[in-house]
Amino acid sequence: MRLGSEDRRQKRGDRGVFRPLRSRIRGFGAWSPDFVSPSPVSQSQTFARPRSRPLRRCARAACVLRPEPLLGPRMPRGPRNPSETDARGQSVAASATRFATPVAHFSSLDDLPLADDFRNALDEIKLRAPIEEVVRERVAGLTRRGGLFEACCPFHEEKTPSFKVDPRRGTWHCFGACAEGGDQISFIERFCSVSFMEAVDILASRTGVEVPRKGGGRGPSREEADRARGVLERAVTFFAERLTRNEGRPARAYLAQRGLQPNPLEAFGIGWAPAGGQGLVDLARAEDLSLDALEEVGLLRRNDSGRPYDFFRGRLMIPIRDLRGRTVGFGARRLAEADGPKYINTPQTELFNKSELVYGLDRALGEVRRTGHLVLVEGYTDVMAAHQVGISIVGAVLGTATTERHAGLVRRTGARRVSLVFDGDEAGRQAALKALHGLLPLEVELDVAVIGGGEDPCDLLVREGAAPFLANLEQATGWFEFVVEDLDGLRGIERSKAVDRILELIVRVKRPVLRSDLLGELSERTGLSAEVLREQWRTRAGARDARPTRVPTDAAPAPDSAATPDLTPPDPRVREAWRGVVGAVLLDESLIPAVRPRVAACPDTDLKEVLETVLDMVEDEESEIDAPTVISALGEHPARALVVGLVESARQKEGARALLEGEFAFLDKLERSERENDLRHRIAELEQSERAPDGTALEEVGSRIAALQEELMHSLRMRHLSPDASH
Repeated sequence: MRLGSEDRRQKRGDRGVFRPLRSRIRGFGAWSPDFVSPSPVSQSQTFARPRSRPLRRCARAACVLRPEPLLGPRMPRGPRNPSETDARGQSVAASATRFATPVAHFSSLDDLPLADDFRNALDEIKLRAPIEEVVRERVAGLTRRGGLFEACCPFHEEKTPSFKVDPRRGTWHCFGACAEGGDQISFIERFCSVSFMEAVDILASRTGVEVPRKGGGRGPSREEADRARGVLERAVTFFAERLTRNEGRPARAYLAQRGLQPNPLEAFGIGWAPAGGQGLVDLARAEDLSLDALEEVGLLRRNDSGRPYDFFRGRLMIPIRDLRGRTVGFGARRLAEADGPKYINTPQTELFNKSELVYGLDRALGEVRRTGHLVLVEGYTDVMAAHQVGISIVGAVLGTATTERHAGLVRRTGARRVSLVFDGDEAGRQAALKALHGLLPLEVELDVAVIGGGEDPCDLLVREGAAPFLANLEQATGWFEFVVEDLDGLRGIERSKAVDRILELIVRVKRPVLRSDLLGELSERTGLSAEVLREQWRTRAGARDARPTRVPTDAAPAPDSAATPDLTPPDPRVREAWRGVVGAVLLDESLIPAVRPRVAACPDTDLKEVLETVLDMVEDEESEIDAPTVISALGEHPARALVVGLVESARQKEGARALLEGEFAFLDKLERSERENDLRHRIAELEQSERAPDGTALEEVGSRIAALQEELMHSLRMRHLSPDASH
């Protein structure tokens, strides 16, 4: 029997134990609209609360909201028994040491937001930003259907709406191809391709809620970043306004000559930097802007006497924005040959690092997410021209070489196919080769399209529209075929260098099976021995592994590693059965005692995480088990995207208890079948050894065979005695 809130507090008081310190780290989960009555909230109301989770998983969701108990401040309890072990058989002390430093957003416990203030801030955000309003602002066609809202899913293409929003529970869920769901914060994470804390900041800005950092308030770094962004946005409007004046006539003429129209130019914020060198300086003095702030974001410089002057002078100004659409710097194009380099960028600053940015990706993000296709071109005007003709999946790398950080940015878009489109000349071909380097670890479909006739994509798009550009994309060449074409006609040392360049690319492919296939294909194309190529590849892979790297995903194992990866795919039937088990538990927590002994057998890490979270919540006896509370308790763990789908799927079955019994019966049947197959295999091996003239004690072998046969017969008898579960 579950205890009432007063009984629970009394029970904790009787134990004489305050909430351990781990509770301040792991589970502060926000209450959702599901807990709120339709009537105005009185100060005397108490809300149901999610619970803490063990220290061994505290790092995964250090920022999740959790209301404070009414007993006063939580205090750390004494040290555990060093020999105590957790459910995985690991030392609790070792687990505590392993996860003492949260890895998601904070470098140490001292960097954690203040638990109480952070909790209150998230409470206020969710109260001021109801789930249906957050979604409606970003998803067109959201309409009410009874107690729910629905629309076509923003995360995949569909014609029939499968995306549902439940304002009562404060959740969203896609019943179509995505099968994902969550709350306001997870929706912003998914829609904007941002981290948990970035999503919190987006909602905080929308609602006007201050999200505290360590030490209270927003912290100096956040204030400085806000000030810098404000200065940059003011510079955008300044440059755009100057473009419309008489002094901006040369820039307007250049844009017209390129065939770029006013609408896309306005959307991309194109402007003109006055040639005099004092435009921004005068603006700062007139509007009381900080000259130091302008200098920090790379817009001002100072001469030897300390006099400030504009860094960009007499140039076409192109704002560069991050994935959230915030201006972080500028690209600037010269209009006269005597004005220095053709393009210059904002110097590297706290906000601007060109190795982490893709120009135009903020405007392409929605369509890329919907179609799963991202096109990367070489220049700013290529991007503008593509968007002008309605191809809105196009962005440009700032400089042709890509990095692992670019790859991480592309990964956040959810693109499944990335196409590189470059000029058809030799320079364009070399640019495509450079662009491949950072993208190969992505494990997406990667191809290359070349614009013929010596044109760049902008010229083609402006002159002929979208059709020929799209035709080029349809005829794009796979990346490996593209690079192997380099070998045609080469001999001697030049051919050897080309093979080395191809091997350098293959090194960056993560999947061992694909790497092996590529080496085999390269051997066929070159006539070189496969063993020679593999030896060369091992040398390059070893050299690359020895260099420092910032790859954001797990590195592939070294080719000469003694460890052999387990390439056996998990049985999808087993995972589907465990989805039913977890869904049943989320619907009916009284089933938890039946599930607890089998949690360790769950082969899917995300489903197992949900189960362990629910078990922890039940142990604390402090709130009902439902989708919003479990999502909150999971924090930043990706498993929270599964929760709503698991519940909705389970609701469609004939009762939670019947569902659980059926799934466990099916899993037992599979386990017995695997065990029987194993026994048959072992018996066959022993029978073979019994016939082998190797002096083996035949009597001993015969006894072992008899024992295994008896075990097999017992398993078969038990199978016939047990009710058969079909799936």
